[in-house]
Amino acid sequence: MQKYIDKNRVRVGNCDFCSSTSVALINCENLTELFDEVLELYAPNSSGELLLHEHLQHYWEGLFSPDLNLTSIKHLVYAIGRTSTLYSTELFEQPVDFQAHITDESAATLALQWETFANELKENNRFFLNETIDLEFIEGILERLAKTYYPETIFYRSRIGNTRFPINELGRPPKEYATSGRANPQGIPYLYLSDSIETTIYETRSSLYDCLTVGSFQLNRPLQVISLHKIEELSPFEVKEKGFELEEFINIRPYLLKLQAELSKPIRKQDSLLDYLPTQYLCEFIKLKGFDAIEYKSAMHIGGYNLAVFTDESFDCVDSIFITIKNLNYEFET
Repeated sequence: MQKYIDKNRVRVGNCDFCSSTSVALINCENLTELFDEVLELYAPNSSGELLLHEHLQHYWEGLFSPDLNLTSIKHLVYAIGRTSTLYSTELFEQPVDFQAHITDESAATLALQWETFANELKENNRFFLNETIDLEFIEGILERLAKTYYPETIFYRSRIGNTRFPINELGRPPKEYATSGRANPQGIPYLYLSDSIETTIYETRSSLYDCLTVGSFQLNRPLQVISLHKIEELSPFEVKEKGFELEEFINIRPYLLKLQAELSKPIRKQDSLLDYLPTQYLCEFIKLKGFDAIEYKSAMHIGGYNLAVFTDESFDCVDSIFITIKNLNYEFET
């Protein structure tokens, strides 16, 4: 969307909706045709809970600037849609939902297939499965979620220890010490990296006064990654850029969120190692297809994300710092 506005801008000035200054401006009517494909997804629904602008903000989290409040979004949606051939007072002023034919049973079917496959893998058959997943279908989805990180990008990894670890001991563990994780099978080490120093500290679950060595890992070649990070934040225009049809994406979105949640789920002491088998299978499949890593949300640090890199040859540990945890802040619920 931003690229479209930059390309078709009428001038640079102040935005009437979010009050940003010195930004590219475009007439709202020039966005109408672009938005029509989004509006076609919706229909008035008396049992719906959200108005059109509310649904757009709630479902497509990346569609509007975070600087826009709900009232401004309402005015913006009206300004864009009022000249559309799809405009009606019912659509813009009454509760809406997706068209009935869009939200069919396929999303629930996909989720059930994953659960059935996961249970088969954990409880019945480990190597020769009666219940399988459609790998060709999954490949077709995941390859559209591919992204590239370029050389010199920095990620972080940390180890707890009372003395500073040398740089050559901050990478992935040797095979004989590689325990099962959400992404890697036992004995097959992956290089787990985080987007920030803060995220990697959270990922270690450090206690008060723990000492950590935090390594900076620099990418030395392009890295092809499958990203299950920020699925819920994709705007409809980003979805189209990735090669999905909007109706298709709406139906597979719950499935992608399920995979994202499975990978991001925090590892607890009481968890069985068998619980990791389905996501390990998924990661091994992604590796088999020639990708270098999978990207997923951090369960420990809100807003952070991690990479599970299948080999450590793509990164060089170029620096490290030695830190001590001085304070912890616990949040809880009853």
